[in-house]
Amino acid sequence: MKKIALICGLIAAFAFSLTAQELAGKYEFFEDGGKTAGGTAVFVGHSLELGSDGTAKLTADGYQTARDLICTFKMNASKTMVYFQKYNADGVNSFEPYKEGDLLLTLENRTVKGKKVVWTIFGKYQPVVKVAPKAGGIFFKTAKN
Repeated sequence: MKKIALICGLIAAFAFSLTAQELAGKYEFFEDGGKTAGGTAVFVGHSLELGSDGTAKLTADGYQTARDLICTFKMNASKTMVYFQKYNADGVNSFEPYKEGDLLLTLENRTVKGKKVVWTIFGKYQPVVKVAPKAGGIFFKTAKN
């Protein structure tokens, strides 16, 4: 019985590894909120890096924004759920909104108007400039190197 459990565990780990390797890479999206009354550009770039080992890094940089999050991700069928693990910075203040285990966002491979897209449903992590629809939308795209 222990051998069967061990074999099943190894098969599950191998299956996760192959799927994680397929998903591994960098995804990004950019928000352009125009300009402030003073003429400052309101632009924020978001980056999500998925590792082949189930780890992830989620960052956002731009107008009044600096996020650097260490995450994990899990897959369930065609969905990839990204969970907050910790902040990747020293001296994080207590007003930070994320707690370990929070579901930050879910990515799902979909076909929209005949094109394959990455569909994003935001959880605790939200865009900075615009409000994301609860049903999700096309935000993250595979980064071009």
